[in-house]
Amino acid sequence: MSDYEIRPRYKFSNPRKVADLNKSLRQAIENEPDKWPLKFKKTHGHLIFSYKKPTKHLWSPEMDLNFEQHEEGEGTLIRVVIGPAAAVWTFFMFLYSLAAVILFGGFIISYSQFSLGKDIWGFWLIPGAVFFALMVFLAGYWGKKRARRQMISFKKFFDNALPGSVLVEGNLNV
Repeated sequence: MSDYEIRPRYKFSNPRKVADLNKSLRQAIENEPDKWPLKFKKTHGHLIFSYKKPTKHLWSPEMDLNFEQHEEGEGTLIRVVIGPAAAVWTFFMFLYSLAAVILFGGFIISYSQFSLGKDIWGFWLIPGAVFFALMVFLAGYWGKKRARRQMISFKKFFDNALPGSVLVEGNLNV
């Protein structure tokens, strides 16, 4: 998991069928609830794993698994995304969009004021927007650092529950 990736993505190949993989994941959680304090939900062909309340905090990540049967018919392709919860991800995208709107608004207002020969107070929106975007970035970086242990725990859970999975795509440098 690189320091620069917000939502690391991986692809694994496993020789087992989708139903067997689903069963293994459920059994891993049920057999060792203290080791893996996780819950999961199944939506639109995805299994989404998250932490249960005592260990969950605002920055806790989620692991999204998507299974696809190999075209050759044998084995399964597993797509894995580990990242912030959807609500946190959406909120940060909103904040980045707000910073971009303020930035472009500052350019437009500044240029309009310059063209009209007025005081160019709109220019001050530009560094404010850049500062705001930097603060959002640093908050996200700090949150990722807080979630790092849980992200590594997700990877260990995956390895434990689905042995025989071979990395096809992605970087597992931890």
